[in-house]
Amino acid sequence: MIIELTNEFKEAIPVLNCLENHGYQAYFVGGSVRDAILRRPIHDVDITTDALPNEMKRIFKTADNYAGEKHGTDLVFLNGKKYEVTTFRIDGKYLDNRHPKNVSFTKNLKEDLSRRDFTINAFAMNQEGKLFDYFSGLNDLKKKIIRTVGDAKQRFSEDALRILRAFRFSSQLDFKIEEETLRASQMIKENLNDIATERIFVEFSKLLAGKNPQRSLRQMYDLGIVDFLPGHELITDQSDLFRNYIGIQSSSHAINWTRFIFFSNLRESSLTKYLGSWKMSNQLKKQIFKSINLLEKDKPSKLDLFDAGLEISIALSAIKRDDRNNLLSDYENLAIHDLSELDINGIDLKNIGIPVGPIYGKIIEDLKEKVILGKINNNKQRLLKEAKDDYINMGTIKK
Repeated sequence: MIIELTNEFKEAIPVLNCLENHGYQAYFVGGSVRDAILRRPIHDVDITTDALPNEMKRIFKTADNYAGEKHGTDLVFLNGKKYEVTTFRIDGKYLDNRHPKNVSFTKNLKEDLSRRDFTINAFAMNQEGKLFDYFSGLNDLKKKIIRTVGDAKQRFSEDALRILRAFRFSSQLDFKIEEETLRASQMIKENLNDIATERIFVEFSKLLAGKNPQRSLRQMYDLGIVDFLPGHELITDQSDLFRNYIGIQSSSHAINWTRFIFFSNLRESSLTKYLGSWKMSNQLKKQIFKSINLLEKDKPSKLDLFDAGLEISIALSAIKRDDRNNLLSDYENLAIHDLSELDINGIDLKNIGIPVGPIYGKIIEDLKEKVILGKINNNKQRLLKEAKDDYINMGTIKK
């Protein structure tokens, strides 16, 4: 079968040419080939070759001390682009349910592809678009099936993260997981205890963003796999959440996580604890927390809207509440949307004789609230007069 090369592959052909001109084999490999067959957007283009890492270094400019180098992967720079290029390899014994203890290199493309997780990821393609499919991945793509390469129990025993990847791909592509693969995921699920939370977060985020997260979450619940997700014990009604959840396929982590957590009924201290159990960015935690708190309010005040900020759009998008879309227009109609928009600052307070100190923050906070609530205009002269009155009323000086 010949695959039409997209621009992403065409731009990488010079890397294959360089390797082949030096007498080595070189192919496009993995998920990018799968996505080309499915006509999905192509992201990272990965390349595999029988050139050894030290041989690649003689051909290309490569990254120094690259993390994947010990497993045969170099970061190659060519024509202003960078590509991960990996030597054909055979993985040694897995000792931590995640990484092989060692790898050995091979000259055989099929041997390299045989170590990969799923048949739909075990493709290779040359620069003419010729497909190499040794494990019936094309047939599984047509049938919309997620199936491991070789024995499912062995594949999951090697790397337990593959269990979550199976459910992630099922959600992303709206494919069914083949029965043997599904059973093996249940048998090996306890190995997920050895997987870093950061890795679980990446896979689960992609699962939530997929076409069909509801099926994946329902199966994960029925198989007991959700018991190995961070913070799962904080969710009081797991059956309702995981068996009845319906996704909305957004590319925004904040929207997907807000939706998932909103329907988990986690609130206040439990919500804080749950977010802390996941290794996500502080910015994402803040967005989720603000969005959930806003959704909990029946009639958010202007101050609530100001505090929520742009998280309003995240909250509304997450739960699709059309009857509350006026919240966004209410937010847009606020006098100010950020403290920096207040027409007064600390220097102005100093210039009218208010000494530097904690009083600054108290006065600015009071002025902010009065402007937001429409009690005074956001005008410097009006704000200065109000600041003087605040200073007096706080008992620091006499009139």
